[in-house]
Amino acid sequence: MDINISYLQEGVTLAACKTDKFKSAVMTVSFAVPLDEQTASGYSLLTNLLSLSTGRFPTMQSFSIIKDELYALGLDAFVQRRGELLLIKLEINTIADSYAFDGERVLFRAAELLGDAIFNPNLENGVFPSASVENEKLCLCEEIASLIENKHAYAMLRARQIMCENEPFAVDAAGDIERVSQLNGEDLMKFYRECVENAPVFITYAGEADFEYVKECVLAHLPFTPRKSVLPDSVFHTTDNKIKRVCEEMEMEQSIIILGLNSVMPNSPRVRAILSVFDEIFGGSPASKLFMNVREKEGLCYYCSSYPAGRKNIIFVSCGVEPGCEDKAIGAIYNELEAMKRGEFTDSDIENAKNSIIRSLMSFESSLGAINGYLLGQILGSDSATVEESIELVSAVTREEVIELAQKIVPELEYILGGAE
Repeated sequence: MDINISYLQEGVTLAACKTDKFKSAVMTVSFAVPLDEQTASGYSLLTNLLSLSTGRFPTMQSFSIIKDELYALGLDAFVQRRGELLLIKLEINTIADSYAFDGERVLFRAAELLGDAIFNPNLENGVFPSASVENEKLCLCEEIASLIENKHAYAMLRARQIMCENEPFAVDAAGDIERVSQLNGEDLMKFYRECVENAPVFITYAGEADFEYVKECVLAHLPFTPRKSVLPDSVFHTTDNKIKRVCEEMEMEQSIIILGLNSVMPNSPRVRAILSVFDEIFGGSPASKLFMNVREKEGLCYYCSSYPAGRKNIIFVSCGVEPGCEDKAIGAIYNELEAMKRGEFTDSDIENAKNSIIRSLMSFESSLGAINGYLLGQILGSDSATVEESIELVSAVTREEVIELAQKIVPELEYILGGAE
């Protein structure tokens, strides 16, 4: 596997991975902006509009025809949260050139269509067509409202909102219904110009193409101008060392518990390696203490696992229990955390955790999406580590480091979503 990174302009970065494992290729353009409740709704709605049509292909029919001509090319646009960044992403998924007829340069034409979506959107009198805007507003509002149907995702969102109130981390990337409802074509043009003209741009490619060919496609069809490349730092989440409990009623067969734990800031590859080993032992795998003891041995819940919150000093623990068993489950989880602080885990636990993490790191080549995600991580952060460096750091983690990290973790939030009992 061959990886190349090039800085095309100030604030415009291209990372490409050459691999012949797949018959298709993926190119993604990501605009990075601060996650903010005032702007998230606008950017979310913008992505819906950019994936519908272009100035050259203004109708859904003409847009579908050109995509079919390019071997059923997929063009998607969506928003994604990454810590306290909001990524506005446009992505093409196309057949590899070597599988096209008569040596056709499919990637070149696909990049042209991607450039159309970004630089030549379908406008009406200089703004996004009002009919399209209103239709996509309705779709996005329905999407946001439907989140409550996914009880676990809804509980995680509420826990994040409660624990990180007034912080960017609490903002939902999809936005909120009230702000979406107020947007119009003129508003969306402001969000569009901010992306295309000012936001740092990260372009990633994974597929069989040589780097020079990928660069040729980008330079020909994605002519971004220089812009500032500085990204905001993650906000350190402080705690007063008091546990806040919030219970919300909802008609459901089982209760969902989300515990918010205040942890160390994962602001270096070394700290992230220690945190990953801790989490793997504590609750991040089927062999973890939470799974084996709280779920299997004590039978207190249907599932129980932990999730470090990206590059934020927070760990969430998620648990599904029978109504009335919430306090028992929470107590059992806290017992396992205290056991980690006392070092009550074996050398075998550490080695198994390391081996699991290393296997996961080495499997990033299993899909084009995973490769693109890895490439984006490499060019987004100034302190990113390669797979090889991450493996070395994980291998070097000691028992003492895991215990020291565990001792800095304190419970902060108990959120329970369930019945009145």
